[in-house]
Amino acid sequence: MSADSEIIIPSSQRAYILPDVKGPLKLIDDHPVPKPESLVPGDCLVRLEYSGVCHSDLSIANDEMSGRQKPDLIGGHEGVGIVVAIGAHTRSAPVEVGARVGVKFLADVCKNCEMCESGWECCESSEPLEML
Repeated sequence: MSADSEIIIPSSQRAYILPDVKGPLKLIDDHPVPKPESLVPGDCLVRLEYSGVCHSDLSIANDEMSGRQKPDLIGGHEGVGIVVAIGAHTRSAPVEVGARVGVKFLADVCKNCEMCESGWECCESSEPLEML
């Protein structure tokens, strides 16, 4: 991305939502996009280009992961896209605006247990990214 390129962040986006557990998906055109000024230090906003539906999406939709279902759930929490904003006052961000990134399900793991040290990154300390 060139230095003089302006990144346009829309106020809303198209999304498939799951209004109810085990219900049909609903396509909406007006799901709100977070404003860059609402990001906290350490957060970034990614314009997803590609996202898939994985096993945990299906498990949540089928109410097999109690406590994860929220009203109007949007699946597809893993994907690839471009960073379009970074929270103000973020120190030493590992990415910059315009970078192509991959987004995975887990936001944080302990990095010290046997599971983490073997590369699994899904220990009891793992913290999932917040799902909308």
